[in-house]
Amino acid sequence: MDIFDELHQAVQEQYEQGDLPTWLADPVLAVVANRQRYQGKEYLIELLTAQLREYDVYAEAGCCKWAYDHEDIKRTLGWLQDQ
Repeated sequence: MDIFDELHQAVQEQYEQGDLPTWLADPVLAVVANRQRYQGKEYLIELLTAQLREYDVYAEAGCCKWAYDHEDIKRTLGWLQDQ
């Protein structure tokens, strides 16, 4: 399994079993669908996969951040687009 397959698996799991909204899942799936565009950005793909695996809609709730939220994922998607 390559890193894009892992990313696809992570987004599917969070979308189907978690609280990942469509507006956030769709841009991640677009990255998977356009693998060739993101060659050379493996670090960001791995970071995005880790963020999705640890995604929690309530990550910012409480006194300390213990997971990744939608802002983290949006930021990483932005870095993928910018570089």
